[in-house]
Amino acid sequence: MSQAYDARSQQAFAAAVCRVLRESRRRQKLTQAEVAQRTGGLVSKAALANYETGHRSLRVDVLWVIAGALGEDLGTLLTAAERGVVLRPAGGSGGSITVDVAEVMASNDPKLGPVRRWFELRHASPGTVVTLDDGAISALASLMNVSPAECRRILTQTIRAARPDQHHAR
Repeated sequence: MSQAYDARSQQAFAAAVCRVLRESRRRQKLTQAEVAQRTGGLVSKAALANYETGHRSLRVDVLWVIAGALGEDLGTLLTAAERGVVLRPAGGSGGSITVDVAEVMASNDPKLGPVRRWFELRHASPGTVVTLDDGAISALASLMNVSPAECRRILTQTIRAARPDQHHAR
């Protein structure tokens, strides 16, 4: 089955790579300064901080250096990041939904109150792109006191309302 690759999928994958790097560093109980030092001066602490938060685009050669400084296999890191990104089947419906936290937070729909609170509890900042799989949609539906199908419809409608020029359901 073919998959739909688009700007949202690219953003989600880039965010997942940054998250995997940050999680590796934290799991090893390393500071950003320690990892930067391990790069031999190729990546500064400030740059690493910007890469980890997604405030700076991560080039492949820099990713390779950071992975080495973390003692991680680049392929393993990328595979872990890819697992965190669910692409929609081309032409399909259902499955995961990728949303921009800012779009949900800006919505005035009272039904989305529990979703906004969930994002707040997860410390999901505006500009963050989140992929909600079937399990997350079911959990949010329960919080919203609606069916998973209705939750999916509300989220998809919110996404379309925020950006009517593009189709965002995944």
